[in-house]
Amino acid sequence: MTVKMQCPELPHGPTELPLYAVLPPAWNTDQVARLAARFDLKGEVNDAGLWWVCRNDTRMLEVYQASHSLRLDRLDADGEGRGLSKDAPDRERALATAERVMRMIGEEHAKAAVHSVTELELRRAVRGQSDDERQVVGLQVNYRYALDNLPLVGPGAKAQVTVGADGEMMQAYRFARAVERIESRAAVPADEVLHRFAATDMFAQLDERSKVNITSMELGLLSVPPTEVQSVLVPVYVIKGQISTRMLPRYDFIRYVAATDMADTEVKRRRWQQTRPALLAA
Repeated sequence: MTVKMQCPELPHGPTELPLYAVLPPAWNTDQVARLAARFDLKGEVNDAGLWWVCRNDTRMLEVYQASHSLRLDRLDADGEGRGLSKDAPDRERALATAERVMRMIGEEHAKAAVHSVTELELRRAVRGQSDDERQVVGLQVNYRYALDNLPLVGPGAKAQVTVGADGEMMQAYRFARAVERIESRAAVPADEVLHRFAATDMFAQLDERSKVNITSMELGLLSVPPTEVQSVLVPVYVIKGQISTRMLPRYDFIRYVAATDMADTEVKRRRWQQTRPALLAA
């Protein structure tokens, strides 16, 4: 069946949306070694399949071969917080450290903006006490990306720097892709997007007593996981909502639905990959 959905006023989206082609990463051992040197990391660069890996006794750098993504870890950082103050790290110092780390990583794509600052906490069971002992061992400075005022969404478009109580980086990652705008194309109207979403298998088994409530629909550019090859950032609507059935009073969901159409003949001619990634519901 095609389920009926409760939805607030549909968004008035643009008639055209930008299309960004992903520039193929050109990592090699020399480039990875130069990147590692920015963090005083010297060591042999090894091909580990999905990653290039460089490490020594105190640091490890992993560079994703399929994208322009990386992860950096301080191996000598004590994630258990032993010997450190039980006070939370200073927020302003954490932000300053995170900005310095992001500059060292470099900007080769959309500019990152601070999205939130969250606490990295540790809980310990203490003998004789009913409540766990809580200690904040770090602050996580979270970044998001945007292009043409459209947020980049999905698992392949975010960054984070974790700063310890000593004010130094504990861990950092950047999931991103270098891109170039190649064209604009017609946007699928929001009501048609919702119609396509309602016709998916996700709702096929729902009966007439089930309820679907759409809480938001926002445009974005979808980026797949950093371990996967991607040719274009797919314009999508990010649809959030809840499903209510007799067996499940509330199920929250987030789904991506394509906001532009791409013909199979065009995809084959341009040899694009991941134009319809598994993350797309429709």
